[in-house]
Amino acid sequence: MLKTRNLHEAKILGASDNGWGILIENDAGYVDKNLNTELIQKLMTENYQPKENEPILVNCILQKWGVKNKNGRIYPKDVLVPEVSRYMQLVEVNSAISEADHPESSVVSLHNVSHSIKKMWWGTGENQNVLYGTLEIITSPGYHKYGVCSMIGDKIIEYLKRGIRLGISSRGVGSLKEVHGENIVQNDFELICFDLVHSPSTPGAYLFPENPSVMKEQTTKSGLIITERHKKILTKMDNFLL
Repeated sequence: MLKTRNLHEAKILGASDNGWGILIENDAGYVDKNLNTELIQKLMTENYQPKENEPILVNCILQKWGVKNKNGRIYPKDVLVPEVSRYMQLVEVNSAISEADHPESSVVSLHNVSHSIKKMWWGTGENQNVLYGTLEIITSPGYHKYGVCSMIGDKIIEYLKRGIRLGISSRGVGSLKEVHGENIVQNDFELICFDLVHSPSTPGAYLFPENPSVMKEQTTKSGLIITERHKKILTKMDNFLL
């Protein structure tokens, strides 16, 4: 539970703002194609439909400490790591829900929930500052049985099947302070959720590669087979989105 001042007073802080408010990082993370080879293989199967009661799990990168993001902000290790530990308590009780897109609010709306965080872990070695996670896309029985989209998560699966790239937007509240010319997130930061967003401005940060011409080389390493039909779909999506 968030323990800061009145959240109704919170406003979204822009890239050059300091003080206390809502921190939204559109480029916090992304759905990593290298962590989802099995899922990609399923999605690329013609007429793929998830089995009844089959959870749709997606691995991703959620956040990083010690790295300046596109908003010019840095989340220090001693700020992000303890807050992630607190958030993991929500993961353990299956309460770590998030939305599709990032509303201008500090509250997660049940009306727009698309997924939940099932697992979180820190990387090792040169990736020790990288927070990884497993999302479960929340889908409806009707989608599994008939392919009918009635929930936000149903649409997310359809987007993935069509090669639409998804990013992760972290949402939290806290203070920003300029320290030695850098905008540093302070230790009152509280994590709210990790929203799924479409952010084509982040090169390479997607489930599928940006350039279909290199598709064969990248997928062969994972043992996947991409047909010409799939390449055409991805090419059309690239031309539309970028």
